[in-house]
Amino acid sequence: MSVDRARFKTEAQACLGQSKPAGELVDCVQRHFPDVQVNRERDDLIIRGGTRFLVVRRDGPRFRVTDNVAVPSTNTVDAGGGREITLDQLIDEIAALDD
Repeated sequence: MSVDRARFKTEAQACLGQSKPAGELVDCVQRHFPDVQVNRERDDLIIRGGTRFLVVRRDGPRFRVTDNVAVPSTNTVDAGGGREITLDQLIDEIAALDD
């Protein structure tokens, strides 16, 4: 599916505001990426595309992201691990799950 990334980014920024958690993106991600499964676990966002899971936690203006092949778990981001990425990079990660 082709996604209007600029439109999604604008909506994502509005959903997140200055300090809202990644979990606030659930509805926004579902609207723009209907082929992935999106859930919120507390303040985190868990996205499933096929057999891959992406766990997302907001860390200031950036995000901590971890891929979990079989089972989604927030353990890595709970411990401060995972990759640190920007919103643009997060959009790329979600789009890759949607392929």
